[in-house]
Amino acid sequence: VSTLNLAHMIPLSAVWAGPERDEHFNAPPLLYGRTEGSTPFRFSLHVGDVGHTLVVGPTGAGKSVLLALMALQFRRYERSQVFAFDFGGSIRAAAIAMGGDWHDLGGGLTEGSDASVSLQPLARIHDTYERAWAADWIVAILMREGITITPEAKEHIWTALTSLASAPVEERTITGLCVLLQSNDLKQALRPYCVGGPYGRLLDAEAEQLGRAAVQAFEIEGLVGTGSAPAVLAYLFHRIGDRLDGRPTLLIIDEGWLALDDEGFAGQLREWLKTLRKKNASVIFATQSLSDIDGSNIAPAIIESCPTRLLLPNERAIEPQITAIYRRFGLNDRQIEILARATPKRDYYCQSRRGNRLFELGLSEVALALCAASSKSDQTLIANLVAEHGCEGFLAAWLQSRDAGWAADLIPTFPSLIPQAEKEIES
Repeated sequence: VSTLNLAHMIPLSAVWAGPERDEHFNAPPLLYGRTEGSTPFRFSLHVGDVGHTLVVGPTGAGKSVLLALMALQFRRYERSQVFAFDFGGSIRAAAIAMGGDWHDLGGGLTEGSDASVSLQPLARIHDTYERAWAADWIVAILMREGITITPEAKEHIWTALTSLASAPVEERTITGLCVLLQSNDLKQALRPYCVGGPYGRLLDAEAEQLGRAAVQAFEIEGLVGTGSAPAVLAYLFHRIGDRLDGRPTLLIIDEGWLALDDEGFAGQLREWLKTLRKKNASVIFATQSLSDIDGSNIAPAIIESCPTRLLLPNERAIEPQITAIYRRFGLNDRQIEILARATPKRDYYCQSRRGNRLFELGLSEVALALCAASSKSDQTLIANLVAEHGCEGFLAAWLQSRDAGWAADLIPTFPSLIPQAEKEIES
């Protein structure tokens, strides 16, 4: 074969297979995807040192399964932690299976049960920094209640917080603060947040239930849109910020269009996208449509800060109005056609400056059992299994209920999956 003939036969290009390693973590890729060809797809979050990722797809296309899988896979990185703002309990099974804490902030899935969440935002005000944060937090609540904040009002709040800081921890509640406030107007404005008020169940506890597990999932379906949402979310953002100490961190925001509708949540998202890179944290922002972002005032921050995009099948992508939105986000006609012809709940399209690739997750029955558990019947079964077996025995019981008993039998062979209590007994 002559050199000229060889040059004619040698392929000059190849499909993009994804980076061999996540260079930022110096570790394997987050996950491997299945493709039509013989070359698997390696998916990593990071482009350089930025791991923020945008996930877009209509209802029923497979977003929740992808997010749960990403949370599970992220735990492969040493000392990693995951915080997920969930909608509809889609990440509940995965979070509990990982030994994490799942909190139903709105009470929609756990109303009246022991799993209902209670928060104590003033518990740590003995620390000066925490007290200063609490003062700003109370001021924000009062402003939403229509109170004009004067220097005198701020003085009342600070004096009351300082006095409350010397009380036993269980007395550092909003009710306790109201007792010490010298202004009746301020007391009246805070009454809805006290026990007996509409938001007291969530915010006026004598003891807090938030755990310290490496995986924290917050169910917000029953919270978003309520009067307590801004105060609750502001407190959770504060607590999450305390835990961003440089270890690999993943923040998942499902149904992000709800976040964009909340001014406080949208503002926090904008700040996270700009600053969390320095704290080794990545934000996964998932929403149903690019139009949700296109009409938001934080659209520039999302577009500029998310170098990786995962786009899900959308048969309406070729409609002129929707095509125009995809084009504004940098897709060409061929890519839009791929999305329109792709299969929902199977295909995912990765777009980044490193390359583009259509891939499948190719999940096993075990992965599907943990990632595809968002129906109402699934939520009822999860609650029943946790009540019967506890969080420590949930994984084995859940796999048994999903006809994957063979996988449950293998749990004792993996030390990292043995509940901590059992390890202590064995030792």
